Amino acid sequence: MGAPPRYAPARQKNLDFGAESSILINVDRNTISLPIEQGRTDGVGEPWAITRHGKPLNDRQQALLDRLPEYDSRVTVDKDDVSMMDLAALTAQTGNEFAMFTQGSRRLIVRGNAGQVNITPSEAAEMSAQGYKWSGHTHVDGLIASKGDKAVLKMFSQSESVIYDVMGKHITFNKF
Repeated sequence: MGAPPRYAPARQKNLDFGAESSILINVDRNTISLPIEQGRTDGVGEPWAITRHGKPLNDRQQALLDRLPEYDSRVTVDKDDVSMMDLAALTAQTGNEFAMFTQGSRRLIVRGNAGQVNITPSEAAEMSAQGYKWSGHTHVDGLIASKGDKAVLKMFSQSESVIYDVMGKHITFNKF
């Protein structure tokens, strides 16, 4: 450990809790940069909070879900408008899997059901030929890549992709 920090007298404030108390606290005003509550989230749009506490999606996530109303719905959005954590939140809200494919500055989002997203290996090969990468997908239960996940990944020119769960946890899996 090192020497205790030095405090410049101009930065210190002594707090006296009155004659009945013998407590005296020395506070360096520069050590408290943010209020305790600042930086915390209320859980809106957070996969873990949706799963554990029934929090809602944030407005951006809800707008995306509104464009994906049923199984095999597809929508293309700007790359900056959606993340894998957003898809984890959608999965937490709906109990459905979602997949994301990226081509340049655009992302294709596909809604699945509780156990799969409707992307076949032959469709994946076509998407790969068009320049798409498989950014990742979500699972309702567990973070283990299925044989189907690996079969689809083999059709892309990449060796890895990710799986997110309803808590926002993720793993990287490969095609082997």
